[in-house]
Amino acid sequence: MKYAQIYILIIVMISFIGCDKNKLTTNKELILGTWISLDKTDTLAFIDNTSFYKSDSYMRSDHFDYHLFKDSIEIRYNGILDILIHPTMHKYTLKDNNLTLFLNNESCYGFDFKEINYTKQY
Repeated sequence: MKYAQIYILIIVMISFIGCDKNKLTTNKELILGTWISLDKTDTLAFIDNTSFYKSDSYMRSDHFDYHLFKDSIEIRYNGILDILIHPTMHKYTLKDNNLTLFLNNESCYGFDFKEINYTKQY
């Protein structure tokens, strides 16, 4: 009987691991596109699984690299002003047509030190 319980536990654990991988794959697909902040001051254009461009009142199409994790995003500035700027890690949520970046844990070059909400544009 103990072996059957262990076997079932292993199957359940594998199922949960598989769900996490699907969620990340889905997020990588959902994040692609153009996002505009709710206050209309900031635009992010995610062009592929590693790059996005940010436009605001200071810079147009400034290049950033990113790496998406299950609940965090690593952002690294890679634009024309790139001088020894290290990547930073931030929490995010992505649901339906809403993206929230929680940038208030650590200063991220090119972004305000706050939570920013975006809506996807079609």
